[in-house]
Amino acid sequence: MSNNHASAKRIAVNLESQTIQAYEGEVIVFAFDCVTGSKDHPTEPGHFRVLDKSPNHVSRKYGVPMHYSLFFTRDGKALHQYHGVVPLEIVRLLKEHVTDYLGSHGCVRLVEHDAKALYDWAECGTSVHVEGHLT
Repeated sequence: MSNNHASAKRIAVNLESQTIQAYEGEVIVFAFDCVTGSKDHPTEPGHFRVLDKSPNHVSRKYGVPMHYSLFFTRDGKALHQYHGVVPLEIVRLLKEHVTDYLGSHGCVRLVEHDAKALYDWAECGTSVHVEGHLT
C-alpha cells in the first residue's frame, strides 16, 4: 500500500458537460461546474498530473489573475479561479448555446469557492483526466 495520497486522488474534467469530478479512490469528493477552452484555444483531452500549485498566480502571457492554480500542462494550462465580471454559470450557458468565444485559453475555470476547495484538496502528482470531445 502506497503512502502517496496523490496516487489515490484524481480529477476528471468533462469537456462536453463542462464539469469536474474529484475522486479519492472511487468516492466522488467534489463535483463542480467549469468552463474550458474555446475552439481556438482548446483544453485538449488526455491524462495529466498536477505539476505545480500557485495560490495567487497571474498569467504572464495574458496578464490576468489565475488564483488557486493547479497547473497540469507544461505550457501553463491550469484549473483555477474564474475572475470575469459575468457569473460563471452565465458564461457556461453562453459558451454552450451562443458563442464559443467565452471559453478560456485552454485552462479550466471554476468559481472561487470551488477553485479553493480543489486547490486545498489536490496535491502535486494528482491525476487530471480531461475527457470528451472538444467543445
